[in-house]
Amino acid sequence: MKKTNNGIVIIVIYVNDLIITRDNDVDISDLKKVLKQKFKMKDLGQLHYFLGIEVIQSLKGIWLLQRQYALNKLSKYGMTGCKPISIPLEKNVKLSVDEGPLVEDTTMYKCIVGSLIYMTITRPDLSYVIRVVSQFM
Repeated sequence: MKKTNNGIVIIVIYVNDLIITRDNDVDISDLKKVLKQKFKMKDLGQLHYFLGIEVIQSLKGIWLLQRQYALNKLSKYGMTGCKPISIPLEKNVKLSVDEGPLVEDTTMYKCIVGSLIYMTITRPDLSYVIRVVSQFM
């Protein structure tokens, strides 16, 4: 993050991907010129998708969605036929390690829970139920 006379410029780096955001276009143009002199770069324009997160920008604000990420995970784990419900866990439900069948592939269970934890970026309403199921990893 860099404060300038014109506002703030923020660069987010993940492996070989950059997101550059700002308060104004002047600082962005200057920064891109400097970076292109030192690195081989391609400007992909306005951000639409990054790390499984869809970004929708409008005059009213910015929305972060993980719809495609969720659909990919449902498909990967053979759950595309599942029906949505409004409440992901009944009130006061008590889960136990000693009840129910054992999960044969614990690695898959951990991957599913990890994917669900990542979903809480855009769905904080799922945090409680995901915390409950993650206790059994």
